[in-house]
Amino acid sequence: MPRYQFSLYEIRIRRVRDKTYLPVSKFGAQRIDLIAAYSQFLDEELKGAGKKIDRGERYLRLRDSEVDFRTIWFTVESGRYGVSGKIVETGTGTDAYEIDVDDAASYPLRQALIVPNVGEYALWATELVGHTSALGGLSISFKDWFRKKYESERLIVEINHFQDTNAWNEFIDRASLNEITYVVHEQDSDGAVGSRIQEHKVKAVRRSRLPSPWIKRALERNLPADTVFSAQQLPEADEIRMQIETDGRQRTIVVGHDLPRFMYEIEDGGGLAPSDETFRSGVLSEVGASLEYMHVDRRTWQK
Repeated sequence: MPRYQFSLYEIRIRRVRDKTYLPVSKFGAQRIDLIAAYSQFLDEELKGAGKKIDRGERYLRLRDSEVDFRTIWFTVESGRYGVSGKIVETGTGTDAYEIDVDDAASYPLRQALIVPNVGEYALWATELVGHTSALGGLSISFKDWFRKKYESERLIVEINHFQDTNAWNEFIDRASLNEITYVVHEQDSDGAVGSRIQEHKVKAVRRSRLPSPWIKRALERNLPADTVFSAQQLPEADEIRMQIETDGRQRTIVVGHDLPRFMYEIEDGGGLAPSDETFRSGVLSEVGASLEYMHVDRRTWQK
């Protein structure tokens, strides 16, 4: 799994029991701008001491934020609490200090909220580092805050993974397959420990690409592991991941959803954390392409 990635989510606003969505730049009786509302949420909920979220024992704290025209760039420290442990200096094996049950090991994760001044969609880009994400904590916190803030107007916010069928199909049609991984959750024989995760992976070598028709076959669930590997009788995969590439732009697709979920990789090389400039450039590139597919003019969200 790539260490540094981001994913895109769509944010829309509507009234309870009403399927009509409101303009994100002027919703409600007072024609409020989501840019202003979300900035207020960050200030009220995540500044200073941060916020504990009992559901899932999550912790969030705002590190910094900046509004640039129709975009909020911000970084949150995200972590979990509820389990005691210790910090160990891995080079020496020395115990550094104990982690209390109320302590949270938190990690900085960059975010961007892009709100066009027309239309009913805002796009949220959220960074993932390894398996660490702020998605759950931010989604829960903002939905709860928004519902209470605009309770008199019965307004609610919806957050869903951004999917555009035409955009993704075009990307897949032109893509080459760099890597495919079959993930199997295997139950221990005695059932005492639980399940173990096994990954069966094959990569393209020496700049050659794996057969591109495999992509569509895998998406159609018509590419069992024993047609890819020489080993026979491999267990049926619980999850299939593919790393594909078009015009130098890589995606990791997870098979098994109605539409594939895309993760956008960001890197500066050397395994180091990508710079803020790299993160912003990657986000703006993907958001620009996505909004163009939605027929949103660039002038409505960029200077």
